[in-house]
Amino acid sequence: MKTIIIGGGIAGLSTAIALQQIGIEIEIYEQAAAPRVAGAGLTLWPNAVHALRELHIEPDDHALPFHAGLHQSNGKPLSKVDAAMMHTRYGSATYAVHREDFMHALMQSAGDVIHYDKRLQHYEQTDTQICATFTDGTTTEADLLIGADGIHSVVRGQMHPLAKPVYRGYAAWRGVTSFTHQYNLWGETWGRGARFGMIPLTNGRVYWFAVSNRAEKSPPPQHKQALNDLFGNWHVPIPELINATPDEMILYNDIADIEPLPTWSDGRALLLGDAAHAMTPNMGQGACQALEDAVFFARALQTQPSLSDAIQSFEAIRGPQTRKVVLRSRAIGRIGQLSNPVLTGLRDTMTSLTPARVTLRGLDDIMIR
Repeated sequence: MKTIIIGGGIAGLSTAIALQQIGIEIEIYEQAAAPRVAGAGLTLWPNAVHALRELHIEPDDHALPFHAGLHQSNGKPLSKVDAAMMHTRYGSATYAVHREDFMHALMQSAGDVIHYDKRLQHYEQTDTQICATFTDGTTTEADLLIGADGIHSVVRGQMHPLAKPVYRGYAAWRGVTSFTHQYNLWGETWGRGARFGMIPLTNGRVYWFAVSNRAEKSPPPQHKQALNDLFGNWHVPIPELINATPDEMILYNDIADIEPLPTWSDGRALLLGDAAHAMTPNMGQGACQALEDAVFFARALQTQPSLSDAIQSFEAIRGPQTRKVVLRSRAIGRIGQLSNPVLTGLRDTMTSLTPARVTLRGLDDIMIR
């Protein structure tokens, strides 16, 4: 069976690896003119680590295990879940990895299967084949087309024309810089209408992100000045980390997701990853859920008698699961971005009174698959 994958990001590459391992011919078509390896950091939670190991990729080779906590803007701890607790309950710690390192690992495993500078225009299908037409006028045929082309998916646009990204009221800055690991205050700090996160990476680097309530499509003229205005009086090393990051290494994005879709398939076309279930980053599950999509779809193809049965089985398993993560991540964002002082005080008090084991148990339905 030949499969076309639209999109050469994490979802597309991990799906290619999973399908190659069960003997399926793969071709990836990526709209970028060259490999897309730029970016900041990613968190790989235990569910993603187990999926990676099914793909024969060991996270220890590229990532750093860490423990995470929540703090107030003055540095007072609210909660903490350490790596040992995570490993005991779920069989793995949570890892942090630079997106560039992770993409290189996936591309090396997938092999030379990516065609660059190929933007999908539309697909057409018959009972036996599906044909992809690209904006340069070229076409290709296969038995299956997988749309792994992200939150602005062209495949989803044809399948569900009204399913558009929805802005959730806040934007995020992200950066990676060389910085000491001595502070060991990994996780997030919550304030009023703003949050800041710090995660250690390999080779003496730190990935950080900053979130603030903002109007849509309103990037500040100077990112570092805006960050210092928001976080300059927060606990160390937040201001130091911001100022240690070169301006050109700071990324800015509006935060959006899509409403859960009624179906991810249209005959021989199937959505995976952000194309199917784009979510806010509040749970660090975007890449994790894409990795799970890849291994679950490969399993479905191995265990079901036909392609249509495999697609139906895959959607029945992954649809409800990803819907849960999309909605929970959205809810965490609303709580984290509260700006009312009374509500933020209540939020922080409730968080500090919740035992770590209870917090961890709340992740069971996502981590245990």
